Amino acid sequence: MFEIKTPSRIHMGLIDMNGDLGRLDGSVGLALADGGISLRAKRADSVIVTERFENGDILPCSPDFSAQIAGIAAALLPENEGAQFEFLSPVRQHIGLGSGTQIALSTAMAVNDLYGLGKSVRELAQITRRGGTSGIGVLAFEHGGFIVDSGHKTADKNGFLPSSRSTAPPANMLLRLDFPDWDVVVAIPPKVGISGEEEKHFFQSVCPVPIEEVRETSHIILMQMLPSILEQNIEGLGNAVNSLQKLGFKKHEVAVQPQEVKDVIELMHKNGVYGAGISSFGPAVYGFSDDRKHSEEIKSLLLEKMPAGSEVLITKANNAGAEYHV
Repeated sequence: MFEIKTPSRIHMGLIDMNGDLGRLDGSVGLALADGGISLRAKRADSVIVTERFENGDILPCSPDFSAQIAGIAAALLPENEGAQFEFLSPVRQHIGLGSGTQIALSTAMAVNDLYGLGKSVRELAQITRRGGTSGIGVLAFEHGGFIVDSGHKTADKNGFLPSSRSTAPPANMLLRLDFPDWDVVVAIPPKVGISGEEEKHFFQSVCPVPIEEVRETSHIILMQMLPSILEQNIEGLGNAVNSLQKLGFKKHEVAVQPQEVKDVIELMHKNGVYGAGISSFGPAVYGFSDDRKHSEEIKSLLLEKMPAGSEVLITKANNAGAEYHV
């Protein structure tokens, strides 16, 4: 038997979607304690995919999701072998919290462990084709914390593509910091972000972004965001997050959000949350607080104002990465 609990992640932005210096991508993001994937797996004669509900019921997952898991497992399973995968928490995809990478890596890690394949997280990411644009999800899985990744040489990645369409290797880690013990408030409207061919078209329609905006983005990350985390200056971090929403690739991600997502950003701005940013393509919006009472008040306000079916998490950073045991 193998069990794993992964972090989720907020993706604060892609750094260089211009490529003038011979590199593309580069990302900044944070691993979160909640919202990830919890999975239990064991050997079986075939691939079986189920979900355990709060009342204890165990039911088959949807055909599409089961096929997704079977495809990931097939890339690693020895011939004529299988595995039973039981997801212990609800799985929501395309909401901006990196579930695709966490699903792929948790599934791959389960097969890797059950059959003693001895592969590293990076090797599993390459096999499952994760991390080809942003390395935040892969690095959050392995290390947790606040992460800046290196992006890719243009020799390794020809063109502006999302991870789902890129064959580039996972980006390397430039920097990792333990994140302070602040609350992270994550509001998730009942929408899904863009994906698939729509996402590919988006990348190709807005890139390359102006080099001046890449430089300003880099300046904010290096001289405002990173020092604020090191100095535990939550106001400085919030200001950096707010500035990034108006620049480069992130500016375009914000622009395509539906009005209800933009309303959440405005609510956070007006009610004392430090920063209000879109995670990846959304719809998840995140901000920071150093006061749990205030965090709870913000959660109540957001749930009152947001559409039915919305979710609001108050969580912390995950500074350790995925937890797993046999």
